[in-house]
Amino acid sequence: MTRHRPPVTFASSVPCDLHEKTLQARHFQSWLEKTGTDFDLRSVLIRDVLMFGSRVGFIVVEADACHDGAQMPGFAVLRGPTVSIMPVITVRETPAEKYVVLVSEARLPAGRMVTAMPAGMVDNGTVDTAALHELQEETGIDLQHTRSAPWKLKDTPVLLSPGGSDEEMTLYAVDITLTRADMNRLSGRKRGLSGEHEHTTVLVVPLEDLPQHTPNAHCLLSWFLYRQRTPESR
Repeated sequence: MTRHRPPVTFASSVPCDLHEKTLQARHFQSWLEKTGTDFDLRSVLIRDVLMFGSRVGFIVVEADACHDGAQMPGFAVLRGPTVSIMPVITVRETPAEKYVVLVSEARLPAGRMVTAMPAGMVDNGTVDTAALHELQEETGIDLQHTRSAPWKLKDTPVLLSPGGSDEEMTLYAVDITLTRADMNRLSGRKRGLSGEHEHTTVLVVPLEDLPQHTPNAHCLLSWFLYRQRTPESR
């Protein structure tokens, strides 16, 4: 059976030169595919498109959709797959000591500074490469020099706000051994890409104290899963 593709229209405020880019954006195509599996998707109105430089970022949609004959709330913000990575440092001189590297950044939607793990959207690469990219970009840690390999805390992505967004985040961790001096040099480091409006400050906190330093849900979940997978960290 051939799946019906719903008609897609654009609000008059969306520039015409963004229409085709939006329709071809990987996260929009993925959302259409997933939504068409469990919903009767009759039409989609793209209300707004937020560009991140030259690439399509957030897409705000309003859909006419039903599930089991019931009309569904139709608004969604599409941003596609994301990743986070939990860098856990073991101090070379005292291996019993473990720390987590976090970044502090101003977050307008939250209306505050938010401390969290390195995280970001998956662009044209894979979730694996995106995790490494975010780690290096936001903290300056280059795993090429540590011989460490990130590993997934959960085999499948987690949904962070399925009532309003399609975001699916893959949670990674990476175990790194550093001298105390090298670890101390990370703390307070300024990072981020100004072209993408990122201005982050690196923080290093004891593993056990992480919940005191962040309100971020994916960080708290990563911390719980890390401790569950590595009993020696409890």
